[in-house]
Amino acid sequence: MMHLHAKWSVKGLSLPVFRTNALIVGSGAASLSCAVHLKRMGVDDLLIVTDNSKGGTSRNTGSDKQTYYRLSDASPIPDSPYSMVESYTRGGSVHGDIAFIEAQNSLRAFYNLVSLGVNFPSNRYGGYTGYKTDHDPSNRGISLGPYTSKEMVRVLHAEVEKLNIPMWDRCDVVKLLTDETHAMVGAVVLNKDEVHNEAHGLCVILAEHVVLGTGGPAGFYAASVYPRVHVGSIGLAMEIGAEAVNLTESQFGIASTKFRWNLSGSYQQVLPRYISTDRRGNNPVDFLVPYFNNWEELTNAVFLKGYQWPFDAAKVPDQGSSLIDLLVYHETQVKGRRVFLDFSSNIIGNPAWSSFNRQCIHPTALGYLDASKAWAGTPFERLKLLNPAAVELYAKHGIDLEHELLEIDVCAQHNNGGLYSDIWWESTNIKGLYPIGEVNGSHGVSRPGGSALNAGQVGALRAAQRIAGSKERPMLQADSLLNVVQADLEKLVDTVCRWTACTKQTTLQSVKHQLDEQMFSLQRRMSSYGGPIRRKELVEKALLEAKTQQHSFGKELSVPAEFLAKALRLRHMLIAQVWYLSAIDWYLGQGGGSRGSYLVVDSAGREAHPLASQYTIKEEKHQLREVMQVLYVDDEERLCHRFDRCRAVPSESFWFEQVWREYQAGQHLL
Repeated sequence: MMHLHAKWSVKGLSLPVFRTNALIVGSGAASLSCAVHLKRMGVDDLLIVTDNSKGGTSRNTGSDKQTYYRLSDASPIPDSPYSMVESYTRGGSVHGDIAFIEAQNSLRAFYNLVSLGVNFPSNRYGGYTGYKTDHDPSNRGISLGPYTSKEMVRVLHAEVEKLNIPMWDRCDVVKLLTDETHAMVGAVVLNKDEVHNEAHGLCVILAEHVVLGTGGPAGFYAASVYPRVHVGSIGLAMEIGAEAVNLTESQFGIASTKFRWNLSGSYQQVLPRYISTDRRGNNPVDFLVPYFNNWEELTNAVFLKGYQWPFDAAKVPDQGSSLIDLLVYHETQVKGRRVFLDFSSNIIGNPAWSSFNRQCIHPTALGYLDASKAWAGTPFERLKLLNPAAVELYAKHGIDLEHELLEIDVCAQHNNGGLYSDIWWESTNIKGLYPIGEVNGSHGVSRPGGSALNAGQVGALRAAQRIAGSKERPMLQADSLLNVVQADLEKLVDTVCRWTACTKQTTLQSVKHQLDEQMFSLQRRMSSYGGPIRRKELVEKALLEAKTQQHSFGKELSVPAEFLAKALRLRHMLIAQVWYLSAIDWYLGQGGGSRGSYLVVDSAGREAHPLASQYTIKEEKHQLREVMQVLYVDDEERLCHRFDRCRAVPSESFWFEQVWREYQAGQHLL
């Protein structure tokens, strides 16, 4: 139980003030892991603050076989951190030292989860056998099935409770607070259960260390596979000028929309039928068929969509697997039709081809299904044999894949960019701010599948080590700190009081509609212009619209207490939207082309397909993979850009006696 430290009077409001050494924002796998590590390292003065302890991406998302990526230690093929780094850095725009840290610490993070009770499958000799995942040559993937990250959260949450780490639930961080040296001093928190009190539920938590583990910008896109209960709050850090990196690099893929779930792996390997309809579900068309020359090409592309699930601009030409994503996008986003997977019937090909049968399937796909003892007459029957948990997952959410069409789209799934940090996951320019998990931009252009889960656990460990080993800054007294942050507090309180002053003439329904319209406008803009298909002239237009929306938002807003948290959250999303679109615009202005999970359309580019001539693919500018694109705020509060050259993988020789001496002296924490 935290004790009241002081009360601050700000513009007529009396704000309760609390104090802790380490404030952890968010309750996903990264945040909970950091809290556990801190407690084990002797940091008892810490607090977790979360908007929704049952929400978040870690707890509510997954795939057919959600992967955790770690160094392979149960394979006949030798592995090493140096070899693993090659997989991390091959995609480009990754710092070698950070990739090296994620590789070196992956087993420590993995076995910590095992010791806490995550029941990863092992063989009879106790080895944790792995498999190959995206961009992975060495069988480093391991999985519990669809719910790997959910199980991670479950055991970490249990450990947090066992260690008696305090957690404030239903509390939104609405403002980060820094001093005149750009160092963290705390945050303003909105308690959603106390919004009707005189202070509107606002309080201040003073902390010299703030761990931000609030995930990616989940609320950004109209077509999204992020769980609806997760929105993201990267804009909190952008508001105080925290540097960001690689915001151009989001990841997109085919997912279901009624129940949001990634349709990778088994869902594609069983060769489902793709159809599109009009908005009412009529006029079904097997829209993929005209783009392929024969059964082998079509079945190979659908099958490989399982292994190569994220949209990849390089896999569009020559009937590649990502041509399917492009065609789905064209049906839904351009033609305004609806697209479904049909697991009840096989693919219907060109009338000039033979009927669907075993002999017409690409040998790779057929060989996989036969080796898995998963051949059967329909995609649904094959899925039941190959991965029954994938069927049960949808059944638990009221969707019968045997009889029901599954609506899909190309959806935002992960943010490879994010906030910029050093090798301890501390912000590059805000001392005491530690972005961990998806909010940290460590991944670069493309990443091995499952590496995000490892990055979150390693980042949690590194941040905890830095916090536990750091010398305490001389904390100012409460009265002195009020002088430091008063201007920021007054600005926030002014906004809150203005929004809540005149609500008698408004209804909850009208306010909700107004805020939802603002959100939908943002989401449509990001899906249309910052999604998997990008055009320079349209991005420029979208950026101007985003700046206008941010500037005008809230000027004449009346917000009942029930929607105060939603309005404040939307305010931060509008800040972040400008940063993201600005990053995309600047990248394209530097000649950046198609790479990773987006296709840049340029009239001089390569044609994606003879029947899709409107999608001409601008070639990637490969030298941009040698740099990181950084966004920062200058002294005049202008949003600026620069390229930082990617740091190399550490090459020094580590001699044990020297490492031992440095460790004992605490020099390893520098």
